[in-house]
Amino acid sequence: MSTADAPTTVLIDLYDTLVWGEWPGLRDTMAARIGISSAALQSAFDSTRPSRGVGSFAGAEEDMASVLEACGLDPEPGLVGELLELERSSLLTRIHLYEDSIPVLRALRARGVRTALVSNCSRSTRPVVDDLGLDREMDAVVLSFEVGAAKPDAAIYRAALDRLGAEPAGAAFVDDQSVYCDGAAALGMRTYLIQRDSSLGDDVSTDGHTLIRDLAALLA
Repeated sequence: MSTADAPTTVLIDLYDTLVWGEWPGLRDTMAARIGISSAALQSAFDSTRPSRGVGSFAGAEEDMASVLEACGLDPEPGLVGELLELERSSLLTRIHLYEDSIPVLRALRARGVRTALVSNCSRSTRPVVDDLGLDREMDAVVLSFEVGAAKPDAAIYRAALDRLGAEPAGAAFVDDQSVYCDGAAALGMRTYLIQRDSSLGDDVSTDGHTLIRDLAALLA
């Protein structure tokens, strides 16, 4: 982004944009504990994600109970608590920042650009954000389960813009999912589709969004 037309606000996705995760290892560990296949557990997480992602359940215990029920298992409180701790400890060791994430966030802040984290996630993500220090590196953190809306719903983008006192016309949005970029573009934001896997070549479908390979491209 050239200085002349650079946005004053940048909204940035979390997973596969700022951080990457060792997801198979996490699911394998949890699946082994409850005696089912990793595929079955992943299916349960996937089927309950929409509800968990907008805070439909009362708390973290209810989130995990919904996953167990989707597996056809009894959400016994002791097991729920054990799995929550296993998930929490695993996430804190299996989620990693990309090397450019913090340097780019700090460079944007040095330029006077305000940033917000905008993530579709359940309650399990909040400790990850705090542990990685992203709440300190960014001006706002907007998590779908906390605001009751998930990308590409306009409400989550507006929540982030409101917290920054910004308007869509002066904002940019970065995500690894084209459909989530669509939601931001519909509000009038400039959109960047980040695809860090260079092995995909230049044949990635961008659907009209600007393709970038890393966050450093935001500083160009």
